[in-house]
Amino acid sequence: MAAAAAVLAPLAPRLALASLISSPLRWPAIVWPRPLAGFGFPSISLNLPTLDDIWESVLRAVPKKKTSHSKKRHRQMAGKALEDVHGLCDCPGCGERKRTHRICQKCLDDMRRIWREDTPEFKPFETPVV
Repeated sequence: MAAAAAVLAPLAPRLALASLISSPLRWPAIVWPRPLAGFGFPSISLNLPTLDDIWESVLRAVPKKKTSHSKKRHRQMAGKALEDVHGLCDCPGCGERKRTHRICQKCLDDMRRIWREDTPEFKPFETPVV
């Protein structure tokens, strides 16, 4: 029984270790078989990197010099230039350049000004003559 307790000691939780070793009758025969001392547990092997492997990767991961502003901008904007706008025409109302199928900005401002003048809430209050 002492051999079984010695084998199970690293596997059991530390708080319940004393109760497991002192009273083996609490465990059913399925969990605590009698010929336990004859079997060995397979060892768990973790492939953790050593300090030398980690140190080499840390040394290679750092750039030697700070990347300049122009190189960063060139890398970020590479192949992303703005395209030329081909859909332009002249406004039939005022003659300025505008995008096709859109309202000219000058004509839009004129329309907004006219709408503001026509709406009664923007006009000053007039008292009716009685």
